[in-house]
Amino acid sequence: MPTQSHVPTGRPLWSLLEDAFVDESAEHLTVHGRWGAIQLADTSPVVREALHRMSLGPVALENISALHENFVRWKTGGGPCLIWRKLKNTLDQLGGCVVPSLGMDDGAGPILSVVAVTGDAVFTLPHIGDHETVSMRPGTEIERLNGDQALTCGGRQYQVILHSAPATEIAKSLLDGETTIAHISDALHVSRTLVADVVAYLAGAQLVVPRC
Repeated sequence: MPTQSHVPTGRPLWSLLEDAFVDESAEHLTVHGRWGAIQLADTSPVVREALHRMSLGPVALENISALHENFVRWKTGGGPCLIWRKLKNTLDQLGGCVVPSLGMDDGAGPILSVVAVTGDAVFTLPHIGDHETVSMRPGTEIERLNGDQALTCGGRQYQVILHSAPATEIAKSLLDGETTIAHISDALHVSRTLVADVVAYLAGAQLVVPRC
């Protein structure tokens, strides 16, 4: 996979798995999930606030005041964003307990969510070029999961819940065979930046792969 990271144009959202919960005291911060308990070394107010919000459902972490400027710099490539990166490193320690989602600026909630099926899954967003040929990993298919459509592939660390358009249409285009972000954008009349976001999330979920 490419080593360059993709910075979403859309709205990254974050939550904890529904069966995960946070146990905190003045000195300790522990997240309990289906794969056991994880005690975090970073018990700072930013981490506590992030976990509290994430336990309520998919949220935009840039709304935390201490994170906002850092997050904007990360999104725009405008300079150091050490607070954001430190929080992301802490969230990575939670592995599959964290659910990354992609939303749009309309505030209508996520269009897709990446749900781990293994506890050691750590989500990253690889960069995929607009004209780079990609395809779904062999064996990937759309299934019904708790009333939603979900992309699944045996042996992978993630499933992707397709909540709404245009994520569903983009996923179906990828299932049709090798394609590019540019081609999907033209065929579906969806902006390239949004297609690039969806493809990056699916690649981070190990379901989309570039042609070698």
